[in-house]
Amino acid sequence: MSDDHTEQGTSGANRTTGIDRRGFLAAAGTGATAAVAGCSGLGGGGGSGIKIGGVYLLSGIAQALGTASANAARVAVEQINQDGGIMGEEVEIEVRDHGEDPQAQIRSVAQEFGADVMIGLTSSGVTLASAPTIESLGVPFTLTDIGTPFITEPDTEAYGNYFESDDGKAAFTPNIFRTNSNTSHMTYAIAKFVADNYGDSRIANMGPDYAYGQQTWDYFKAYSEGLGMNHEYVASEFPQLGASDMTPQINTVLDADPDLLFTSFWAGDTTTFISQAAEQGLFDQVDDVFDTIGADPTVFKALGDTTPEGIHMSGWYYYDAFDNENNQAFVDAYREKYGSDETTPAVPGFTGGSTYAAIYMYKKAIEAAGSTNPDDIISELEGITIDNDPRGPTTIKENTHQATAPCVIGETSFDADVPYDGAGLVNTQTYTLTRSRAKELLSGSGLGPGL
Repeated sequence: MSDDHTEQGTSGANRTTGIDRRGFLAAAGTGATAAVAGCSGLGGGGGSGIKIGGVYLLSGIAQALGTASANAARVAVEQINQDGGIMGEEVEIEVRDHGEDPQAQIRSVAQEFGADVMIGLTSSGVTLASAPTIESLGVPFTLTDIGTPFITEPDTEAYGNYFESDDGKAAFTPNIFRTNSNTSHMTYAIAKFVADNYGDSRIANMGPDYAYGQQTWDYFKAYSEGLGMNHEYVASEFPQLGASDMTPQINTVLDADPDLLFTSFWAGDTTTFISQAAEQGLFDQVDDVFDTIGADPTVFKALGDTTPEGIHMSGWYYYDAFDNENNQAFVDAYREKYGSDETTPAVPGFTGGSTYAAIYMYKKAIEAAGSTNPDDIISELEGITIDNDPRGPTTIKENTHQATAPCVIGETSFDADVPYDGAGLVNTQTYTLTRSRAKELLSGSGLGPGL
């Protein structure tokens, strides 16, 4: 089980694309009509039942992550329906792929399917580009798989408006909420772990060559400085997203002779990196390797016996890191539903806890509001405590719409109890972080905490 690191300031990350924000409004289709879902006050624009819409990447490099989120949502919906639904109404869920036009899918789910509330997404870049569309629709939208701190950073005076300035970092949107941890929090946790366990070190970086990889590295360095560390940064390499050959970048890191390697790979990039780094002997040369959101059963299953033991990988959730009855109920239900599905591991992925929590959060908010009126739900969501969260009770902060959710760091091991041939995590530790502590540590960096 997990050790909880929870100082007032001790206790994330996902994927952004380098989209030109000056094209956001056009790309996001902000001319979309106002929301029609929930206009009658109950059930998708006048129909019976409660409708939950989802939009995730269900194809391509992030297929496994999007699928794991969709699976977790369906598990929660089935449980809620078995217990009588929401306000006695059956819950219906429809999940779509981002596809090539994510804003069109978001509008369709809100307007044609008639979603009362929505969940998603799998790309921070898509989220930031879609925020104007989501705002114009008015439907409550909860992010369960998004790393960028910008989307829950409201302080435009301190950090600039993301949608109006090329260097702005505050992109808060009134009807967007988030139940997963984020890049700011996740990189803090790794910086804190390194500070506590290794002290000043020679550190190299590898990550995907787009905004997410660069952003995580910036946050890690900023938090390390805030923690008083004097690391020597000896190399920083950014292979192309989805690269099939990372050996040139791995060789550069090996030549730099670091003590530690910080990485920000996820999904298929994690398997590519670990496989090729193992072939080149990287894990024998460095003292430790850290990864921001690579700790996922799909990664470990794909790697089989290739995963090196004793490196540290992290995520927003790990299925056996939380010892409480809500987590056990979630894991048991997930195993029952997907245990015989050979296309996916029989345990939730690292986005599972935040997605499951989002569905139960909506149930509580709708029942408290007594209707599916969007404004009423949004009002209930601000400051709401999610009692059924598998990670333990979490609260949506009223001023940022970010959940007070922990993140997890664990050590890779083949002794872990996993339902597949491969490694898992042991000696897991959870980290939390307050906004005030994050601002203190990030002071002078220009980076917003998003907490």
